[in-house]
Amino acid sequence: MTLEDFLAREDDPRATAVEGNMVVGFPNGTEGVGTAGGGRGGGGGGRGRKRTLMDPADRAAMQRQKRMIKNRESAARSRERKQAYIAELEAQVAELEEEHAQLLREQEEKNQKRLKEKWHVFMQIKEQAVAVVIRKKTQDLRRTNSMEW
Repeated sequence: MTLEDFLAREDDPRATAVEGNMVVGFPNGTEGVGTAGGGRGGGGGGRGRKRTLMDPADRAAMQRQKRMIKNRESAARSRERKQAYIAELEAQVAELEEEHAQLLREQEEKNQKRLKEKWHVFMQIKEQAVAVVIRKKTQDLRRTNSMEW
C-alpha cells in the first residue's frame, strides 16, 4: 500500500483522492489541493481565499503517519531484497554441494585406481622375489680343521 493509497481511504476524513491529486481536508471544512496556486482556475496568481492551517498537533500526527507508512514500505522492500538474496544463496549452496559430491566421487575413483595399480606392482615384485629366492641355492658352511693352532 502506498502513501497515497493509505491517505485516500474513504474512512480517513482528512484526505480523499481527486483525479490523481491529493486533496487535504482542514479542520474548518475547507479543502486545499496539493498543487501550486491552490489548483483552482480562479486566476490572480493564487491570491484568492487563504486556506487555514492545520492544528500543529494534527500536522505532527499526519507527518508521523506518513513517516510510518514510508517506513513500512521501506521495510517491505528490504524483506523482498533479503528473500531474493537468501534464495540466491540457497541455489549457490545446492550447486556447491553437488560439485562437492562429484569431486568426492572422482577422488574415490582415483584412489581405487591407484590402489589397484599398487597392488599389481606389489604382486609383480613378490613374484620376482620368489623366483630369485627359488633359483638361489645356499651352500652350507662347514667347519674344517685345515689350520693348526
